[in-house]
Parts: sequence; structure tokens; C-alpha cells
Amino acid sequence: MKKYVLWRMRRRIGLKMRVEIPVELFKDREGNENTELVLKLIRFFREARHEWVLSPRDVDVVREFFLRHVPTFAQVYTLLAQKTSGKSYAWAPRGVSSGVVGVSRETLRSDVHDLERPALLVVENASYDWKMIKALASLLGCEDIVRAEEDNRLEVYNGGGKDGATRLAVEQLAKFTRTKRVVLVIDSDSFHPGERTDNHEKANIVELKGGRTHVLRFREMENYIPNRVLARQARKPSAQAGMAKRLESLKKLSADQRAHFDMKYGFRAKSTRDSAVSERKPRHRKKVGKTFDVPPRHRDLYADVHERDLVILCEGFGTDLPTLLFQEVRAGGISEVDLDGLGLGAPQELRSMFDKIRNVI
Repeated sequence: MKKYVLWRMRRRIGLKMRVEIPVELFKDREGNENTELVLKLIRFFREARHEWVLSPRDVDVVREFFLRHVPTFAQVYTLLAQKTSGKSYAWAPRGVSSGVVGVSRETLRSDVHDLERPALLVVENASYDWKMIKALASLLGCEDIVRAEEDNRLEVYNGGGKDGATRLAVEQLAKFTRTKRVVLVIDSDSFHPGERTDNHEKANIVELKGGRTHVLRFREMENYIPNRVLARQARKPSAQAGMAKRLESLKKLSADQRAHFDMKYGFRAKSTRDSAVSERKPRHRKKVGKTFDVPPRHRDLYADVHERDLVILCEGFGTDLPTLLFQEVRAGGISEVDLDGLGLGAPQELRSMFDKIRNVI
């Protein structure tokens, strides 16, 4: 509970990119030589693109700098400095790994270049995954992530799959000089709890290049969609009975089983007559019975699930689940409680993902 309260308090004051400018860059010759670049940073703070880390004891020096170089805006900029020194400095951790961009005379030009560009979020499918992320952000009170994209402070890049997303993230990281403002979010594609997949190795590649990554703990993004949303998928009366059965079977799964179930396609259906032939035919067959096909990679994860439920779940819940979640969140039909019902600390994990995104913005 204490960690959650701290997270909420820190989010309210803003977890944008924190930038600390040494007071020497405001003084005498240093201030005169670097005026243009320093003022660019100040404009970033005024536009609320980044957060200024300023000690209260340096406000007077900063005020003198403004009076010398931008007398017309001196009062406005000084007020910004006073407000900033009162809130951001107290929350800014010190030290090498503090998360604060420490500007110096040598790095000033590079830092301005990195901070002027939008942060980048790379996903496998921009239209699909971003819709999910927006919905989950609204559900967890992380709308600042969505606003950052709307304000062009965050750009969402389409990777065209996991390999493409990894390559794109590495390419974009090379365009930043010091502060690598790129985060990669991909599915784990895990078939059982704790499985380390190729996607974790892809994330390592990005991290070695200086980027941030989040590999989902659940199998895919769709696994974070609450049951209440799935219950509203069937619009036609003829489909509602089948959906109700699938939901009942889904609810019988344990938290780990549900987290690694293929929500879109389920367990691939096979005909009881000829599986080799049936795989090339339409999925919905009324005259031939179906059974389930649990991939061996699941190991014994579904060994205790009744065969009847495995058969019912073989069809999955379709491919347009992000749109459905987005609509339900906007309509106010679900809450964080529904997400918490998935178990395995789903809300906490997603908050950590949003923090990684927020900390490059």
C-alpha cells in the first residue's frame, strides 16, 4: 500500500524527463556563450515537455541570467524557476543512476538535441497495441501517457512484428546521443509461467543499446482484458449462448492458465475424423465433432482442465479485442477492480510498464 501511495504522489507531480542544469551555465562567460542552448532547455520546461530540477539556492543566479538575456520574459521565467525549485528538487534523487539528465557544458548541445525530439514507444502493431495501451492507461489513471502522444511528446512506432520492432528500436536509439528516449513493449509469447522466450532476448538487445523495454508477463496483450469485457463481445442473440459457454470455461482456468491462453485463437480445433484434412477446412463445422489441441509447449499447464472446457475454448475470442476493451473503458463499464481480478499482480505490472514509458517522455 505504501508503495502504491508513493507511486500516485510521484505521478501527480510529474515523472517527465528530469533535467538538471549546473548553475555555472547561468553565470558570467559560461552563461553568455551558451545562452541560446540554455534558453532552449528553459522553453522545454515552460512548455511542460520536461521537468526542471533546480535547487532553491540557485534561483537568484538564474534570475540574473534571465534579466541579462531575456528581460522581457525574465519575470515569467523566474516564476517558473521558483515553482520548479519548490517541488521538483525535493523529489529528484541524487547520484549517478538517479534518472536525472545531468547537463554539462560539454554535453549541452547533445542534451538539447535529445530532449527536443519526441520520446518513442515501439510496439509490434501500432494500431492494435496502442489501442490496448490507451485503454489500460485510462483504466489505471495513467492518462498522462495518452496526453503525451496527443501533444506530440510521444510517438508510437509500428514495428511490424517482434523482429521488426526490435530492429526499429535499435535504429531509433542510434539517433539519440546521450539520453536514449526509446522504449520497446512486446508480448512475451510465453506458453507457461516464468518461461523465457526469444522475445526476452530481443529485449536484451534493445537494452544493451541503451533503450528501455517491457516484456509482458502474460502471454500477450489480450490476456489483460477482463472477463467483463469479453462478456459484452457477442452482440447477436445467436452468438450470446456460445460466448456464455466460452466465458464459463474461461473462468474455470487458474490465473496462470488464463494468463497463457491464446485469447485470440484458443486451442486449435481438430476434427475427430481426420485432423490433417480438417486443418485445411473452415473452423466452424457442424457435422463433425471437434476436440482440442493443446500445444506441447504448454507442458502440463492445462492437465487438470476438463476436456469439455478445452473443446469449448478451442475457438478463442477473436482478433478485435483491443477495440472492444477501448470502447468499454470509454463507456465506463469496467474499472481497475476488473483488472485486478485477473490475479498475478496485473495492475502492478502494467503500472511498471507505464512508468518505463513515462520516464522517457
